[in-house]
Amino acid sequence: MSSITKETFKAGEFIFFEGDIESHFYIIESGEILIFTKDKTGKKIEIARLKSGETFGEFALIDKGARTASAQALTDCKMMKISSEGYELMLNDLPTWASSMLTSFSSRLKQMNHALKEIKASQKN
Repeated sequence: MSSITKETFKAGEFIFFEGDIESHFYIIESGEILIFTKDKTGKKIEIARLKSGETFGEFALIDKGARTASAQALTDCKMMKISSEGYELMLNDLPTWASSMLTSFSSRLKQMNHALKEIKASQKN
């Protein structure tokens, strides 16, 4: 299996779901992606809209945990799918401190996503 592959998604297709266990991330070549989570009532909470040149899905790759949000193609999309092996190859060009910083960054953002979901749920009550 190649560490970097190309994938396409049609508008409306899901790329992954919150809770999935996967070890890869994506770089958007073209198109627009919606990143979202759901509150306790099942209402969709938009986290981000991403476009060409942006990346997503890094959290699960970096910390080997479950996806913290879902990703859906808003338009037809072309992407590069980077496996954990591809990520490691990319990191070989970064100093050790940069890798440590990315891991810490991922952890903080996961906590923020969780806190946002809790805040939204408490506002409904």
